[in-house]
Amino acid sequence: MAKKFFLLGVLSIFFQFQFPKDHSFHKNFGLEWVYFVGILNAESGETFGYELSFFRVKLKDESQSELYPVHFAISDVKNRKHYTEQIIKRNIGGLSGFTESKLWSGEYEANILNKNEFHLNVHPKSQLISLDLHLLGSTGVFPQGKNGISPKSHTNPAIYSYYYSYPRLESKGTIKVNDNIYKIVSGMSWLDHEWSEEDGKSKGSFTLSSKESGWDWVCISTEAGSDFVFFRFKEGVDKPYSIFGSMRSVDGKIQYFDSPGQVQMEPKSKFWKSPNTKIEYPLEWKIEYPGGSWEISPYFNEQEFDGRKSTGIVYWEGMVQAKNPSEKTKGFGYLELKGYKKKKDWWEF
Repeated sequence: MAKKFFLLGVLSIFFQFQFPKDHSFHKNFGLEWVYFVGILNAESGETFGYELSFFRVKLKDESQSELYPVHFAISDVKNRKHYTEQIIKRNIGGLSGFTESKLWSGEYEANILNKNEFHLNVHPKSQLISLDLHLLGSTGVFPQGKNGISPKSHTNPAIYSYYYSYPRLESKGTIKVNDNIYKIVSGMSWLDHEWSEEDGKSKGSFTLSSKESGWDWVCISTEAGSDFVFFRFKEGVDKPYSIFGSMRSVDGKIQYFDSPGQVQMEPKSKFWKSPNTKIEYPLEWKIEYPGGSWEISPYFNEQEFDGRKSTGIVYWEGMVQAKNPSEKTKGFGYLELKGYKKKKDWWEF
């Protein structure tokens, strides 16, 4: 076991990201996702959140086919409404795929203009919601884990990913909600990109996308200019959590909290029960890390994504507010909760 952790450390020494190339998908890996989330301000005064997640899954059969699911959601803060769309396409006939400058699946596109600039163009056939955003970054990427090698477990070194974030992407453009088109005059987006399961090197049946796995993840951007990521991960229902965190200060200095016990990430007593799936989610959190703490709460509760028509996974992902009571510091971000199941009613066995 110690040898495997040592080899993971060696990998983190020699690996280096290459941008803009690494913003796109990687053909030699079996599992990958690119998340865009953000909080947007409309010219008319409304505030919206959005999630746009591109997935790539290589099937483990003779066909070696690839699936490209996409999840898309808009949160309407004023009306406390959460709208979702999803799609899944195979890499057949140009319906989905990727190049070094583009990810796409059906009517969902993410264009990589350069290492700091993106254009998102999403127009689902239902026409209920759509999005056309230009994203421009100036802070540079934020590697998660030393040089972007992100361990997920304190006990199993085989569970890791290549992982970076790009916070504070200035966002402008338009979104559509129902029949209303809103001009987005300001906003901040956050890009998260992970890939794992390199061809010929992945062993065992466990993957980060396994239905048995679970994680609670949050990104926070503060008013003062620093950025945080915290997550806790478990391999299965009866497995213990491993908790990790990272912080990038205003001056660009990065701190990693990757030792057991460095970060405490616990839900508070409030749980919200989804009226659609009957799953209960902990939407308020207390996080403690070396040098500070955060209290996390949602903008509103109803931000569940039922992805059973595409990825088969139901999860909660939505806009959150963060505050540090001792320093009176505030922040904003997104929270994702995966791996929660409906509790059995008393008559179910």
